[in-house]
Amino acid sequence: MRVFILFFFICGSINAQGNLGVNIGLNDDNFGSIENIKTKIDNYNLDIKNSTGFQLGVFTEIDLITFYIRPELNLIFSKSRNASAFSSQNDGSLLDQTINIAEHTYKSTEIQVPIIFGYKIIGPISLFGGPAFKYSLSNSSNFDLEEIKDKYTLSFLLGSRIKIKSISVGLRYERGLNTKEILILNANGANIEDANVDLTTNKLSLNISYDIPYNLFKKKN
Repeated sequence: MRVFILFFFICGSINAQGNLGVNIGLNDDNFGSIENIKTKIDNYNLDIKNSTGFQLGVFTEIDLITFYIRPELNLIFSKSRNASAFSSQNDGSLLDQTINIAEHTYKSTEIQVPIIFGYKIIGPISLFGGPAFKYSLSNSSNFDLEEIKDKYTLSFLLGSRIKIKSISVGLRYERGLNTKEILILNANGANIEDANVDLTTNKLSLNISYDIPYNLFKKKN
């Protein structure tokens, strides 16, 4: 985090072409699913899966003619509602088994620091990618979960955007580089042994940004 703040300060101080701005985004995440249930029934049809969120942030973008560098500082709010079907008996006969559904809800708030490197393809269209560092501020679940020991995560994002004047619209895909699974201690009375909740980032985002060129902040002689 200190490195990002220093980088942000340097970018705003050097005599470079670039912008400062704000961005908002809508996220479709795929975290919070229940994994590794020994007696899970894979072919049972479940219609309980919903992972959404939004983010707010600021950024600075340095224009290097064909390329650009864009550090961001984002606050991300996410929630998920997932379920798994499992059998309460393991006698090998599906007809004799009692089917149960364990529904899991999870909410989280995180700080995200992406360092984006972009390449301008043609006109307003560009491609970009780069690492994203995240820190967990808070989380809550209807299950009793193992305590999250490592609140730092690293992911990689890829995307494309269209920028017209000061407004840009981009689509991003972000995938966690380190798997993050939390053991379920209690699932609201459901007997789920050795199962866990998958919190690995697997997210698609739609982002809208508005920026202001550096030179508008300079004093006119």
